[in-house]
Amino acid sequence: MIEILIPILIIVFLIVVNGIFVAAEFGIAASPRARVAQIAEGGSAAAQRVLEILRQPSLLNRYISTAQIGITIASLGLGMYGEHAVADWLIGPLEHWGWLGVAAAHTVATILSVAILTYLHVVVGEMVPKSIALQSPSRAAIGLTPVMTVAERIFLPLTWLLNTIGDALLRLFGLTADAGTRLISSAELEYIVEESTEGGLLDPTEQIFLENVIDFSERTVFQVMTPRTRMVALPVSATLAEVMEILREQQHSRYPVYEEDRDHIVGILHLKDLARKLQRLSPSRAEETFDLRQTLRPAFFVPETLALEQMLDYFRKEHIQIAIAVDEFGGTAGLVTLEDLVEEIIGEIQDESDFEIAPFAEIGERLLRVRGDLLLDELNQHYGLDLEHEDAETVGGLIMDALGHMAEIGESVTYAGVRFEVESTEGLAVETALVYLPTSIDEIESAAESDHDQEDDSTLRDTVVQEIVDDLKEETPPRVVQDTTD
Repeated sequence: MIEILIPILIIVFLIVVNGIFVAAEFGIAASPRARVAQIAEGGSAAAQRVLEILRQPSLLNRYISTAQIGITIASLGLGMYGEHAVADWLIGPLEHWGWLGVAAAHTVATILSVAILTYLHVVVGEMVPKSIALQSPSRAAIGLTPVMTVAERIFLPLTWLLNTIGDALLRLFGLTADAGTRLISSAELEYIVEESTEGGLLDPTEQIFLENVIDFSERTVFQVMTPRTRMVALPVSATLAEVMEILREQQHSRYPVYEEDRDHIVGILHLKDLARKLQRLSPSRAEETFDLRQTLRPAFFVPETLALEQMLDYFRKEHIQIAIAVDEFGGTAGLVTLEDLVEEIIGEIQDESDFEIAPFAEIGERLLRVRGDLLLDELNQHYGLDLEHEDAETVGGLIMDALGHMAEIGESVTYAGVRFEVESTEGLAVETALVYLPTSIDEIESAAESDHDQEDDSTLRDTVVQEIVDDLKEETPPRVVQDTTD
């Protein structure tokens, strides 16, 4: 009985040891640093140790190396000892059956012992501990810290030797031991947010906020500014009555003021500055002495290509809330406000006096009303579309590019499976459009393939035309213009 019990206990011990090291490796690799830090703040010494390991690549490398050495030793021990022990148990019954010779019985016993131990090693010693650790990685890493601390001390010489050899081999290929440690890209962050929402950890509103924050650094002033055509500005020569009329109609708190035209902004009118000035004067006196130029604050100018991160930093440093966006030719492209930047994260902000048309609104099943200046990226983000256009960034721009002329009310175009119909115009620009969304992903994919085929046909057509022109040039002799002057 003892002869059987001791080998069983040794085999079980080796499998358990293997499982402990597997759980420790996956636990430390998958532990969220923020969660471990939260536990460490509660006073847990083990959590503080795990947090220290996660923060220092050298300690993390040594920890994982220790776990791998432990797994290797346990696996080798299980194979070397367990195979003989299990085979010895099986040889007797196999020989007893009589139809197997001694050599055949030994062979069959060896094969069966390897199969049994492989199954136990893979399932009990690898898969089960890994699954348990991944269910709660921080708990597994913290719980196994005392065991791993002892193992690190025992295997320290071997770990140092193997890491030194490994680092030398990495240097031969121009790599470093920390080459695998990197920051998470914005695309990966968006994927994590999406997966967390699908898993129920985040609600859709939180998902939108987080995705907006991630995308914030990739946007520019041009994408969020109020364009020049929609910018409410005052001429510097305006009388008090004209200024008050515009203030009553628009109800903004700040207005750009221009001289001659909107490419020459001379300052910003703040409503409270005007109120203070008028408060000190009688109505008749104010009308007679009013000079808009004397009420202005300096205007701040920024390039329309400026990143929103830099724009926000600029607003903070200068303590302003409005700036004039300038295009590459030095003309006024539009204006950007602090509210525009905030809306990029939390969405459109409107108060009781804000009568602007919403960027987009659902007015029916798979039917939207959108503003012409709505970015295609926003439409893609909210409705999972694939509206990518190399020459247009807004809905209005896409419509006019597809039409090939100035849009008129009632005209419609279809792009990437989405139909756009011009609902209203403002001057030459598209003010609002109706968007008919596709009913399935298949429609989007088929439309995208169709657009791709059309692009290929267009490219082929252009190539053929160019070849014909080149042939005509070669066939047509050059004209010689004779000088008829004496």
